[in-house]
Amino acid sequence: MRKEAVLEAKSLLQDGEIAVLSTNSNSMEGYPFGSMVQFLSLENGNICLFISDLAQHTKNLSKDNKLSLTVLQKDKLGAANAARITLLGQAKRKPRQDSLESIALFCQKYRDAEQYAELGDFYIWEIDVERVRFIAGFGQIFWLEKEEWYEES
Repeated sequence: MRKEAVLEAKSLLQDGEIAVLSTNSNSMEGYPFGSMVQFLSLENGNICLFISDLAQHTKNLSKDNKLSLTVLQKDKLGAANAARITLLGQAKRKPRQDSLESIALFCQKYRDAEQYAELGDFYIWEIDVERVRFIAGFGQIFWLEKEEWYEES
């Protein structure tokens, strides 16, 4: 059952396009800061963001790299019983030359990202997942541990 939950959660991520990124606010200490971002689910189980150094969430991550990323089932966005996943993890900014493959994959999934790839202030931030909260539907709720998450990659 738990392996199925991991596979379902990863499938939800593969289908997802928009997530709510929550970071720890620099300007309002102790408060979370939420913003919408595009994301890419990698084969190794990590998630990556392609974000600008100018964005508030990037400034927050530069100071404290802990975050949560929440994705809702795309075809049930307004439904209370929609599947959803929240990933808890730590993000690391990758040097541009080490992330060209991820940038290409990002641009392949999100055509509008091509314009950002040409700008010098956009970088890949790769998220190492620590724990996952997956709600598959009513009464189907799981905490998935790091070992489970990466075991199924």
